[in-house]
Amino acid sequence: MERVLDFLFSFRPVQQFLVLYKKNVLVAWRNRRATALRVIAPFLFLLLALLIDRALQANDRNNSAFQDVPNPPSDPIGPIPQCSEDLFIGENKPCKEVLYQPSPDPVIDAIMAGVRNYNQGINITVEGFPNRQAIQEYLYNNPDTVLGAVHFERTGSLLEGFIVQTNTTVKYFKGTFQSPNTFVQLPLQAAVHREIARYQLANSGLPNASGLASALSYQAALKEFAHPTISTVSVLGQVLGPFVFAACMFSFVIQIATVVAEKELGLKQALRTMGMADSAYWLSWCIWEVTLAFVVANSIVIYGLILQFSLFLENSYGLLFFLFFLFQLAMSSLALLIAAFIKRTQVAVYLGFTIFIVGWIMQTVVLFGVPYSPDYYKTAGSAITVIFSMLPWDLLAKGFMDLGAASMGTSPGLEWSQRSSYCQNIPLIDDQPPYNPRAEYRNYECVLSLNSIFWALTALWAGYFVLAIYFDNILPNEFGVRKPFWYIVDPGYWFSRFGRTHNHLKLVEKQLAAARSAASAPPGTRPSAPRGAGPVPPPLPGQLDEDVAAEEDKMQALLQHRTGHAGAMATNPISPPASNTNAVEVYGLTKMYKGSWGCCGFSVKCCGCCDACSCERTDDFWAIRGSWFSIEQGQLFCLLGPNGAGKTTTINCLTGAIPPTGGEALVYEESISNPGGLDRIRAQMGVCPQFDILWAELTGAEHLSIYGHVKGLPRRKVASEIEALLDKVKLTHAAGQRSGAYSGGMKRRLSVAIALLGDPKIVYLDEPTTGMDPISRRYVWDIIQEAKLGRAIVLTTHSMEEADILGDRIAIMARGKLRCVGTSLRLKQRFGSGYTLAVSVVAAGQAGGVSQYPGSQHPGAQSNGNGLSQYGASAYGSYYGGPEVERRVAAVKQFFMDRLGLAPVEESKAYMHYLIGRNLEHQLNGFLKLLEEQREALGITDVQLSLTSLEEVFLNIARRAEVEAAAVSGAADVVHVLDDGSRLVIPVGAELVQHPGTGVAYKVRWGTDEAGRLVISDCSPADPANPRRNPVAAPLPLPMPPFSAGPGAVSEGPAAAGAMPGVPAYGYPAGAGSGGNGMQPHVPVAPPVPAHSLSAGHSWGHPPAPISQEGSLFTGTNGGGHGHGGVSPGGGMNAYPGYSPSPQESRSNVP
Repeated sequence: MERVLDFLFSFRPVQQFLVLYKKNVLVAWRNRRATALRVIAPFLFLLLALLIDRALQANDRNNSAFQDVPNPPSDPIGPIPQCSEDLFIGENKPCKEVLYQPSPDPVIDAIMAGVRNYNQGINITVEGFPNRQAIQEYLYNNPDTVLGAVHFERTGSLLEGFIVQTNTTVKYFKGTFQSPNTFVQLPLQAAVHREIARYQLANSGLPNASGLASALSYQAALKEFAHPTISTVSVLGQVLGPFVFAACMFSFVIQIATVVAEKELGLKQALRTMGMADSAYWLSWCIWEVTLAFVVANSIVIYGLILQFSLFLENSYGLLFFLFFLFQLAMSSLALLIAAFIKRTQVAVYLGFTIFIVGWIMQTVVLFGVPYSPDYYKTAGSAITVIFSMLPWDLLAKGFMDLGAASMGTSPGLEWSQRSSYCQNIPLIDDQPPYNPRAEYRNYECVLSLNSIFWALTALWAGYFVLAIYFDNILPNEFGVRKPFWYIVDPGYWFSRFGRTHNHLKLVEKQLAAARSAASAPPGTRPSAPRGAGPVPPPLPGQLDEDVAAEEDKMQALLQHRTGHAGAMATNPISPPASNTNAVEVYGLTKMYKGSWGCCGFSVKCCGCCDACSCERTDDFWAIRGSWFSIEQGQLFCLLGPNGAGKTTTINCLTGAIPPTGGEALVYEESISNPGGLDRIRAQMGVCPQFDILWAELTGAEHLSIYGHVKGLPRRKVASEIEALLDKVKLTHAAGQRSGAYSGGMKRRLSVAIALLGDPKIVYLDEPTTGMDPISRRYVWDIIQEAKLGRAIVLTTHSMEEADILGDRIAIMARGKLRCVGTSLRLKQRFGSGYTLAVSVVAAGQAGGVSQYPGSQHPGAQSNGNGLSQYGASAYGSYYGGPEVERRVAAVKQFFMDRLGLAPVEESKAYMHYLIGRNLEHQLNGFLKLLEEQREALGITDVQLSLTSLEEVFLNIARRAEVEAAAVSGAADVVHVLDDGSRLVIPVGAELVQHPGTGVAYKVRWGTDEAGRLVISDCSPADPANPRRNPVAAPLPLPMPPFSAGPGAVSEGPAAAGAMPGVPAYGYPAGAGSGGNGMQPHVPVAPPVPAHSLSAGHSWGHPPAPISQEGSLFTGTNGGGHGHGGVSPGGGMNAYPGYSPSPQESRSNVP
């Protein structure tokens, strides 16, 4: 068995099909109630049909026609009723009970007078007319005003007979039936016969004839024939089809909802992104529905046999099974076809029930012979029959009709061999061959046999299935991706070398020419794009950054090489380093979302709205405005930007989730615009989407198993890789839990594990650590760091610390445009504002750095025996407690003012922060030497020097982009309401604004909202005389060791010995005994550590990291290092487990 499985799993399409089929089984098993309903619903509906049939038969048994009547009673015929007793005439209408003709006639008038006078005391109106024509005219002109008429026939003096004329309509009102035979016709006929006898007796000449005539008694009665019990008629053959159809509709609706839900939640796209073949996906659904149809079809037949339906007992099991089985297969393919047109699960459910109602109505139409009767077939032609036969429920109703007729009464039913022979279209009776109806069933008015129904259902199953696959590919999915309608005959879809990469790159060249033309056009004009080039984004104000321009020039040169001067395809390496190492090449990628007409808050196609609301068309939105960059193999490319900058859109374009508007991208030399190339790219791709895309019914291990087999992992290695990945992301304990019960952080870790499954060559991580706790985030960072070897990784994140630590190259996007690109150190040097120097002072008695942090002021502080606090510095609880401290604070401020001309930009109870701009960088080295010489006199205990943080670079870039956008839109100012209620007009991006009325200067802090727009986060007075108005959080102070040399420019150099490559570490030149600060990820909580093991750096707001007793995190060398932290002289890493210092600060300690 193991060998068979290994052989089957060696074929990747087979492997994908088997695991996707297993997925369908698991999801159905976890949704046991819905699955059980699909099997039990037929029994419930068959039981309901049985109850209805039995109720009808019970109602029939109350009729004497369905009872054993050996001696039937006689029912006397009563007198002629009055008009008021008629259900339709009523009491308020003028009415005449009896009309007669001819009149005047003495004999007839005498007879009819007797009819009126001898009516058992009931008064009736009897009126004579001269002839039949007169009565007919009266009846015509006065409808519903006469109960009956009598027409006498005479030949001379001979009365030959009479005719009784009544309304033969059976009248029904509120459950009461009124038969014209017993209500009027028989009483009137009996009365005429009686009066004729009376007239003859009175004129017979017998003695006392008149007395005898008056005493004549004539009583008529009605009596039926004696008969045995007559069997009631079952209507199951007519009504069972709609009931079985209703039962099968549960499967239909559930299937549509499940398929659409996978599409709506992105699960299908996630499988495609991981390299799933469409054939495996569709085949898994097809075989799964075949399995369910097989089970349900057998269940229906068994239920019918249990309930003792004659239709099931008399007909062949095979005929019944194949009718139900093929009907469900046709309905399942129809469900897949409908699902291709639907994007929302809720719509799928509503549409499913709409189809149920339409199908029920159409089945009722079929029961009346439309269109499967010879008369209708001859009248309307076969076209209507074909149209009806394209809907599976009509064929089901026709099959039930034939099976029901074959099992009714004495008919013996149908065998499998008779599925065609019973149905014959021979309309003339003389041409119909005789047969024994007790031995076999034949229908000489049949135009569609069961065998034809089976073939028609099979054709519908196959046809709908093929159409479902085709329309699923050519219709836009939830991201707008679709293939051209001719994709199935496109060689590029099936074969790599027939791809259209060269053609797409040529279009990129046209777009590039169009963009240059647009940039050089006079203001207010917009030249048209070259034919075939597509739309070109409008140029943005401002100059292109030099690094971005260099990257674009490099990619344009590579583009010209690939397209070739003679138009030939050029995928040969441009040079070994340039092409062989490029995993991703992006050429002028653009994405535009078309604007739409908005009217009264709704998107419409035109402006036919009410006068009270206006129609406006939203502008086209450019999410990506021409990105040019490359990503090398073994490199982590970090993409940053505010919300709406285009990061996720870029990833979605590269993964094929959404189609780009223009430009091209090659992933390992496969085009993302080529239908076949995109499928081949996905086989080498791993994606962690921005939002978790998981089956709530499946466990974490089952997710990894499914995606592992989709990626084509060897069957025997899947379990071990699952175990390893779950261990890396710390989900081993939750491997057997359903993902629906996972927390947000656990789901993100599972998504990261899925992205790294199967050793993909290119990995896209869209905000992978969102929602994670700090420890889990660090674990994931380690996994990503290890995963860089041999593959390219594209990372988007809102964590600047994450980007700083993991990114080999960082690009920042804003407003859809690439604004800068380079290493973290390069970006800080070019876009940062300089250095931040934080200085702390203490009272004179504690200036030597030997101080105790009072336990009453900080309960968590503990002495270490050397007079140092656990948290390192002096008692700042009394910072503002005395004039001596105030004097020292003022001295430090004066020192900075005299030598650098700087005032603190921020100040807290513990630290004064100075921003040293790049214009003062050349003075920094000498200033720090002088500061060390004056340390004791000034009472300085701690100095922290840090390079500009990546977050500051990010905010600067975002602010510049928003200022440019504001200038283009004309909204260059923002009105801010101050605390006193006054309004202050602030230019977008301005950091210092003076109030025109009061003259007070206000310091403005800018941030971004959820949409990435620049907003004011704080606006407060910037009073140089009292800067403590704006306290900020500061690091707890530490003893500051002496340094013999001040800091200089930060440089990027090789990593220190033993350092981990790829993560920057910053330091400054120093003499003997000094060094640089190591840079590692920041985890805000760490256990208490002894003061003598304090490191050379720590992050604000949490304790520092310990180092070994033999050395420190400073390298002891000139210049900054480019490695993962520093090392002790012993060569080992010095970091407390689970904790590392912040990469944004450096500091030194005074013993």
